[in-house]
Amino acid sequence: MGPEQYERLARLVHESAHLPAPGREGIFGDGGEQTELTPKMQRELATILAMMITGGTDHRAVEIPGPDGSTGFAIVEASAAEEPEKLLEIREGLHRWAAERAAIDAELDGIARASEPDDAE
Repeated sequence: MGPEQYERLARLVHESAHLPAPGREGIFGDGGEQTELTPKMQRELATILAMMITGGTDHRAVEIPGPDGSTGFAIVEASAAEEPEKLLEIREGLHRWAAERAAIDAELDGIARASEPDDAE
């Protein structure tokens, strides 16, 4: 990982440590910087966040491709990281959740469009 990527990762870790603070919005901001995280940076960030959340190193970041094939990661117990069947179960559960979320979003978008005033009048 290059120095710029490491610096960006350090900023995101620092910011994530302050997310639970009162008055925070609960989202990452990167000073207007729109550079995407590389898969390696995503894995490192997920691993660090898992350590911060659990207080230990007994979890693993595993690659779980999204329904569209995009790169994604899940934090799992170390024992699950070694079980292909368990990883498949996790992946299928995440894909079901993503499909349900997409259906809800589409329905809400339809409601919002139906609620907009008609400009043809």
